Amino acid sequence: MAKSLKALHPDWVFHAVFSDSLPEDFDLDAEPFDEMLGMADIGIEDSERWAFRHTVVELCTAVKGAALQHLLSLPDTDCVFYIDPDIMILNSMAPLVDMLEDASILLTPHMLEPEEESWLIEGNEVRATLAHGTFNLGFAGVRACDEGKAFARWWNRRLLEFCYDDVPRGLFTDQRWCDLVPSFFPGYKIVRDPGYNVATWNIDKRPITRGEDGRYRAGDVPLRFYHFTGYDAQWNYQHLLLKHAEQFPAAKELWDEYASALEENGQNDEKLKHWKYDWFADGHKITPECRRHYRDNEKARKDFPDPYSGKYREHCAAMGFLGGKRKESIIEHLGYTGQQIRYLFVLLYRRLLKGK
Repeated sequence: MAKSLKALHPDWVFHAVFSDSLPEDFDLDAEPFDEMLGMADIGIEDSERWAFRHTVVELCTAVKGAALQHLLSLPDTDCVFYIDPDIMILNSMAPLVDMLEDASILLTPHMLEPEEESWLIEGNEVRATLAHGTFNLGFAGVRACDEGKAFARWWNRRLLEFCYDDVPRGLFTDQRWCDLVPSFFPGYKIVRDPGYNVATWNIDKRPITRGEDGRYRAGDVPLRFYHFTGYDAQWNYQHLLLKHAEQFPAAKELWDEYASALEENGQNDEKLKHWKYDWFADGHKITPECRRHYRDNEKARKDFPDPYSGKYREHCAAMGFLGGKRKESIIEHLGYTGQQIRYLFVLLYRRLLKGK
């Protein structure tokens, strides 16, 4: 992503936010990034303990608000663009700068046109949009104005505490929050140019072609960037891309080009697949159950100030969170929350009092 952006905009300053430890042989001078930022660099307090509460996807999205707030505060900053790492820049992004002349926030919706077929309504409108948010936060543009900075503070406050993949609770990492932007920040603007943020969930409405100059187009406009969300999920490629791109071979060419670029940049390098926050200090794998228990249980956080410690791992093992299956109570099996359980006991207590 960084190389594809720098090829078109070498003068744009590129800050890479990295929620991990850097490889031992990392050399910034050999990379397309101008700066590497860790969690502590962008103002996240007690960052390693905070990181424990998140899966890798949750963590990489939870840092976005803090990074945005930090970058907007730097001197000589006119605007900041966030771009997901699984995006490839294919044509000039300069029009976005012009869009921010009369807007404070730029957002791209998952879809610009409604679907007609039932299976596409189910997949693209229900699952991709209603469940995960109107806007795709693989991209966002924010101007360094009062409203843009207010948005960054607002978003950061919520991502520090509520950036989880918990669709039943109305949360989907950083994304669902921005459904509220039209209510709170009137200076926002929807990017309606179909050349931005093309992906499998909207490619049926944006046919990809390639001109004699080698540049890609989406419909009748330049394809500015393509978002390879779910690249590793074969279902996206086989059931969405190939189905919609059957008459447009340029789409498959683009995916093949991206696969080659990933290979050249170490996609399958085993030393790059280790995530620091995936492991307890003694080398045992941290499970999602361990993370949820720690973030949802105030007593656990108080009793185990270092969640990576052997003591917390032993606690998780005793609770059945490390392999195997913990026996659930009937109330847990039915899916009640702690608040609902307390309410049930209050009702039961009142019923008993009435009986007396």
